[in-house]
This record gives sequence, structure tokens and C-alpha cells, in this order.
Amino acid sequence: MSPSEQDLYRAQARSRHGTGRVDIPGRAGIPVGAPSELGGSGQGYDPEQLYAAALATCLHQALVIAATETGVDPAGSEVTARVRLSDGGAQHYAFDATAEVSLPSAEGDRRERVIAQALRICPITDQLNPPPT
Repeated sequence: MSPSEQDLYRAQARSRHGTGRVDIPGRAGIPVGAPSELGGSGQGYDPEQLYAAALATCLHQALVIAATETGVDPAGSEVTARVRLSDGGAQHYAFDATAEVSLPSAEGDRRERVIAQALRICPITDQLNPPPT
């Protein structure tokens, strides 16, 4: 951490074998499991769904901040994130993510500037391929 950085928030989650959940201190556990497409029960949330949820939430919060800072009304805005898991062979997996942004009150360059600022604000957009426009 650089001298100019300061912690704003910290979170913790723990996944343990055989529990079927991820535990977050002070909160109810989140049920987790492998998707049925990959031979799991399909019960609970899988890591890709959790990442998609985190990405959609983070990017949307950043979009609202960026819109508000630039005088754009964030009403009606939405972010939809999609994650794709790929098999690279020999138990090597990869994923990529895409996001669709709806910002009804801005068009053209103004919309692009708000989205670019939101991408700078949200720290977990590095997996987006390609970035939303």
C-alpha cells in the first residue's frame, strides 16, 4: 500500500471442504456448489455466479458515483455481468467476463466518459473482455 492509500473497507470470506457454504463473519453463510453442467448438484452459487454478482454490483456502484460526479442522472441505470468458464485442458481453467451497461440519461461521448470513469473506480473490472461501451 502506498503512503497515500488508506483502507476504506475490509471483507473476509471462508470456504471449507464439506460445508457447502462460504462463511462471512457476522452474516449468514452463502450456499455454494458446482453447477449441474459441471457434474455438481446445481445447489447454491458457484464461483462464476459470485464473481458476476460482485462485478455487476461493483461496476454499478462505480457507475452511479461517476454519473453523479459528472452531472448525469443515474436513474434507471443497470449493469449486467456475464462470466464464461473455459477449459484450457490439464485441469487449467480460465474465465472471462463481459458487462452491459444501461445509462438511459446519457448518450454518445457523455455516456462513454461516465463508463470510462466507472471502470477506473471499480477495482475488479480487470477481467472484462472487452470493456463495456
